[in-house]
Amino acid sequence: MKLVDKDAVYLREGLDVLFVALNPPQQSNNNGHYFSGRNSRFFQQLFKSGLITENLDKLIADELVFGGTKYNYKNKLFGVIDLKPRTEETNSNRVKVKREDVMLMLDRIRRYRPKIVCIIHSEVKNQFGKVTGISLQDGFNGKVLDGCDTDFYYNHFPNGNSIPDEVKIDIYRTIRNNL
Repeated sequence: MKLVDKDAVYLREGLDVLFVALNPPQQSNNNGHYFSGRNSRFFQQLFKSGLITENLDKLIADELVFGGTKYNYKNKLFGVIDLKPRTEETNSNRVKVKREDVMLMLDRIRRYRPKIVCIIHSEVKNQFGKVTGISLQDGFNGKVLDGCDTDFYYNHFPNGNSIPDEVKIDIYRTIRNNL
């Protein structure tokens, strides 16, 4: 099954961390697994930060990390959603985000009340800011939504940019230390 057919499969109540990405890129979509593209370093970064306890095969890591807790730090519950779950596109500059996409994300966060939301793409951060008027900084941002007890973090996408992995790993390490 392709990722575009799996919208919110790893979204549920009781999440300790909800990761919010932009959309399924072509390789991950074809693989049917989040962050499974040839160049994706997401799960490797989670491992190096201590958020997961083993360096898992990225072709099945989403099922293990988001579908269970065995490999997660202190057996915490992690989930993931895409802002544009039905848009397969590797070039994020081509992904068109509408206000209603952000509103759906916000509704999901308010409904499912994860302890932590980690936005992991600059376009998600930018669109979040455009709709809410809230400018997220790198790392910990705290409880930024009115009436929502969720702590927000911003981290850079795991690959395809010039931000060093260690910067991203440090942000994930901060999340781990706050669980």
